[in-house]
Amino acid sequence: MIEFGPYRLDAPRRVVWKGEELLPIAPKAAEILAALAERAGQVVTKDELLAFVWPGVFVEEANLSVNVSALRKALGTQSNGQPYIQTVHRRGYRFVGPVRRATRPGPPVLAVLPFACLGAKDAPSLGAGMADAVITRLGRTGRVIVRSTSAVLKYAGPRDPLAAGRELAADAVLDGALQRQRDRLRLSVQLVPLAERLRPWAAAFDEPYRELLDVEQTVAEKVAAALELELTADERERLTARSTRDLAAYEAYARGRHFWNRFSAGTLRKAFAAFQEATERDPTFAAPHAGLADLFVVSGFSRILPPRDAWRLAGEAADRALALDPDLAEAHVAKAYVRLFDSWDFAAAEKDLGRALVLDPNSAATHQWCGLLHATQGRLEAFEAELFKARALDPTSLVVESMEALLASLLGDPARELRCASRAVELDPHHFVGHWALGLALLRQLRGKEAVAAHRKALDLAEDAPIMRAVLARTLAVAGRRREARALLAGLEGREDVSPYQLATVDAALGARPRALSRLAAAVEGRDPWLVWLRVDPMLSGLRRTARFRSLVRRVFGRG
Repeated sequence: MIEFGPYRLDAPRRVVWKGEELLPIAPKAAEILAALAERAGQVVTKDELLAFVWPGVFVEEANLSVNVSALRKALGTQSNGQPYIQTVHRRGYRFVGPVRRATRPGPPVLAVLPFACLGAKDAPSLGAGMADAVITRLGRTGRVIVRSTSAVLKYAGPRDPLAAGRELAADAVLDGALQRQRDRLRLSVQLVPLAERLRPWAAAFDEPYRELLDVEQTVAEKVAAALELELTADERERLTARSTRDLAAYEAYARGRHFWNRFSAGTLRKAFAAFQEATERDPTFAAPHAGLADLFVVSGFSRILPPRDAWRLAGEAADRALALDPDLAEAHVAKAYVRLFDSWDFAAAEKDLGRALVLDPNSAATHQWCGLLHATQGRLEAFEAELFKARALDPTSLVVESMEALLASLLGDPARELRCASRAVELDPHHFVGHWALGLALLRQLRGKEAVAAHRKALDLAEDAPIMRAVLARTLAVAGRRREARALLAGLEGREDVSPYQLATVDAALGARPRALSRLAAAVEGRDPWLVWLRVDPMLSGLRRTARFRSLVRRVFGRG
């Protein structure tokens, strides 16, 4: 940590704080600030900065000046009226003003890796489930930033805890291995510190399997002690609270979370069965109801279910979860998106998301979904601010990086969009979302052949999902391969599992404006979730001035 004025720079995580407020400063800008602050009072040349921030990559010098300008705007001036960063003509930049090393460390950042499993076939879901439970328990204390389950899943299997911790910008890593042998549970865990102020810790357990939930709670408590968290009585109660006392219900829920995080059509069906089993075994267990709400929202979005049915089922599941546990943040997020998609109630959705943030301020997912809601209404600065918070909490998130590509697209910054989309693919080359973002970025660069290739790859990784077929059809149309686009579009006609909104984007790219508008009208009648992008979607810019389009906007947003 480096402190100057009212600011605190966390260089490893590429974020800047002002008191308890996380500033909306881009990661590359934070790297530039770190390079300058480390050599405060000295001139750092432009070549040195370019080599430090973009090693091994040719980058236009304009990128440097743009980021420095953004830094100056975010930081303002010192008490004497001078900027923190001074331009040295034809040479580079100098950080001016007193700099000090932080004496008060921020909250520790912990990464809990999926527990390695030996033996039984159900062990992988059990290992991921135990890690998820420890993540949830420690995270709800508010005293430690815990990397999300989705961020650590890729470290299942053989891994180097230190390397994983560095990639996740963590102060410590909790690594463990478990084995179930008949009615016994053997578990070994170790806390591997990366920050100097923390000390290593290890423990082993050999308990009856029926005591699994007690072991999980004990691990969380001992990790909290090892991290020297000074918990209040209320925080300790949140750490030790039991969401269920039924071990079979817990196991079913753990399987559901394991399958949910894989996020393919096949694993979503398995997750549904597991969550349903958990609710039947323990009807008072709130978390699986929230899991079902999430599943129904995704099912409506991907049209596994008809949207109207999906929103009704998701709303009912979220209401059941909140009736059992009003403080379950993920249920408030699901409820927000039900309100958004089912009734286009943007204000109510924002209120639900705000409540979720109060309950779980260290959730990267909640910040990204808050940001997405801002984006649909054209509030791009607020979108960017939420994404920076999400990135600080989960620096290796494929979803956050893809959303940053979306932000750059909406801002009209194709170079930044391509950088973000490329990084999304690097973070997880086997997930369709990154290739989807990359294809859109390449298309905006008029690199049609490469864009088509990226979207063919996304279609393959998405298991031939209809939505990706529509995306590919539009890309073919924009790339000038209209015959192929029309052939692909014809194969999607009349299918209930295809979004009419997405088909409208294909028609718009083909110049079939009346048909595109008719499809959008059908999307309104069917409560297509993509309609929330109607006001800002650049793919529909050619329709925006028509009276019929403005009428559709009023139906969704209540205004033109």
